[in-house]
Amino acid sequence: MIVGHSKQLRYLQAVKDGGLLSHAWIFSGPDKIGKKTAALEWASEILGFSAGEKTAHPDFLFTAPLVDEKTGKSAGEITVAQIRELIAKMALAPAGKCKITIIDSAHLMNEEAQNCLLKTLEEPPGASLMILIAENDRRLFATVRSRCQIVRFNFLPQSEMEKLAGEIGPRSVGGETKEIAEMSFGRPGRLVDFLKNPEELKKWRVAEKEFAGVISGDLAQKFAYAKKITDEEKEKMKEADARITLNEILEIWQNHFRRLLLEALNDPQRVRPLLKGSDPFKNFGAQKIAGTLKKIQTLDFELRTTNAHPRLTIENFFMDL
Repeated sequence: MIVGHSKQLRYLQAVKDGGLLSHAWIFSGPDKIGKKTAALEWASEILGFSAGEKTAHPDFLFTAPLVDEKTGKSAGEITVAQIRELIAKMALAPAGKCKITIIDSAHLMNEEAQNCLLKTLEEPPGASLMILIAENDRRLFATVRSRCQIVRFNFLPQSEMEKLAGEIGPRSVGGETKEIAEMSFGRPGRLVDFLKNPEELKKWRVAEKEFAGVISGDLAQKFAYAKKITDEEKEKMKEADARITLNEILEIWQNHFRRLLLEALNDPQRVRPLLKGSDPFKNFGAQKIAGTLKKIQTLDFELRTTNAHPRLTIENFFMDL
């Protein structure tokens, strides 16, 4: 089920109905926003059968980062060997009217994999369509992007999130519908996770409360917190672990400041004295909150796309607050 994104879905439907299908597409947007669901449903409509990640059909191909069977952890990249295998299968004649290939987390293709895919994008096999799903299309080579049609997905409005929470989990959430929708911050996939697993929601609440306490503390507390979350991340990398990942912690930070920003925009004239022990940003103006949010987004991008030392990078972030 796709929630929201009506403009994007209308466009994709019009392209399909008008026979204007390009050979390559990029569905770009934040994690758990509905990109993959949209891609699978669109592929199903074009092919005439239900397509899923594990669908075994000669006309449907699905590729994603490999997962370690012992730990359940993603390898963190899509390799050139995976892309070569995919291209070999794409070259086979379709059983029906066309072949559709979906590459999930395409932004995790390494350089060699992207270079390998480029030739196929330049000279696609006949009767084929490829969809690259990426959190940020800017992490793909410009030469890859230039050969694809890009459809961008974004966060859903709070009203749609609250409606979804009420529809799929009214008994389990009760009066928490609004809070769960706020914690999900426009990500329907995240909301579904929370409704299916209340313990996950509890962990996120604890993590946000801890963060709010740390940013009101002194630099020593901030540095101790940076060490704690990066040390825990190292432990999670070694074995399967249900604790919140560093990427999720950074998402919690961003959601925290997005909510503060919305509050500030609704009350732009507020300049109230800070209360001892409170979130020091809670009563700041929209400009300062927006600036801090941008710094967190920059931090998140740096940690996801470079080999920067996580602990030192987070410490530098805290020093710059």
